[in-house]
Amino acid sequence: MWKANKAAIIALLAGLACLGAAYAWLCGSDKQLAEQVLCGGICILLFVVASVNWYLARRGH
Repeated sequence: MWKANKAAIIALLAGLACLGAAYAWLCGSDKQLAEQVLCGGICILLFVVASVNWYLARRGH
């Protein structure tokens, strides 16, 4: 599993780290905005990584 999905797993971890940093930075000023950014960011991150992974799998890469 690691060999086939290494790039996707690394992209997810990097994206989650960025979203966590954004959440921590925004949480001090506006908690509701921080939660909205986190939730929306997770959805977008999952969609983009899954779409790219699906495209590469269809291409046979």
